[in-house]
Amino acid sequence: MRTMIRRSVHLIVLLWALSLAAGYAQRPQPPTSPTPSVTIAAKKPVFAGACKACPWGILAKVTADALSYYGYQTTICWVCWSSFGPREMGDKTKPVTPPGAFDNPEYVEPPPDAVPDISATSESNLIDAWNGTGPYASDGKQRRNYRVIAVIRTSTYMLAAASRKSGITNLRQIKDRTQSTWIVGNNRIIFDYYGIKVEDLRAKGGGIMPSNASREKRASADVFIGTGLLANTPEQRSWYEASQLSDLVFLDFEEPLIARLAQEPGYQRASVPLALFRGVDRPIPTVMRPNHLIYVRDEAPNSFAYDVAMALDEHRDLFQVQLEPWYYDPQTVAVSKTIPMHPGAIKYYRERGYVK
Repeated sequence: MRTMIRRSVHLIVLLWALSLAAGYAQRPQPPTSPTPSVTIAAKKPVFAGACKACPWGILAKVTADALSYYGYQTTICWVCWSSFGPREMGDKTKPVTPPGAFDNPEYVEPPPDAVPDISATSESNLIDAWNGTGPYASDGKQRRNYRVIAVIRTSTYMLAAASRKSGITNLRQIKDRTQSTWIVGNNRIIFDYYGIKVEDLRAKGGGIMPSNASREKRASADVFIGTGLLANTPEQRSWYEASQLSDLVFLDFEEPLIARLAQEPGYQRASVPLALFRGVDRPIPTVMRPNHLIYVRDEAPNSFAYDVAMALDEHRDLFQVQLEPWYYDPQTVAVSKTIPMHPGAIKYYRERGYVK
């Protein structure tokens, strides 16, 4: 009798334990922590930059140099430009070599065989990746795992100019021009505003100047449209070349267009300063793209984000000796209106009094 009672009790206890286990299994489980980056743990992070003379490549070099003071050895991807870096960061994929990357071999190296941990790009580019818009629309997804460590500023103005020999003094003349018109640059908003259509340009013997055209060929274009500053980076070199090899007339944008451009994420009103280029004979109202973001994924350890923020702040002098003029401003370094700041970076900025 006692044996039967004992077995019954054991059976009840076993059934009770099994029911508890089943209930626990059906309950929503907390998300597992992301696998920590082996390269960050080894203090050997991988930076998805851009070419050695490109804006985001320069930011990669500054970050790597700053981190070296704290025992980090950073590997830089010199071909993670354009939309490659944000995709590789968001999707945790290894960098690939874009077509034509070695056209200027002194600017690049083969990509590292590792997933990048940290990157830099313009605010407008990263917002497009975040929302799945612009060049990322065809991906069919948003990438919401970015976290900003630092907002670094520069002066990249939206510009329009025409060669004096073209006779063009207003962008509205392009649509009805009977001669062939070759344009360097292709801004959708500006083209739409002035009724410029690529197919119409081609029908008249012109079009968009190929980016791989020779220096002399690029400078011989009729019209130049796009963001620029006086630096021989691959992105800005057309302005550098054309303002020297051609006699340019810099054009005004109409106020409604400026207002429209200023609404684009990452842009704000500005004025092109007198003498920025040969041919800029007056201040010109326009917009600029000032903010560029150094960012990581949301899984990055707080300690790493803290170290990067500290390194950039304590060695901000590194920004002053680069090809492109960069500005580290304590009042704006932690101001990211769309993409969240990383909590590790915020911790550092709060300690410094840059944020409350």
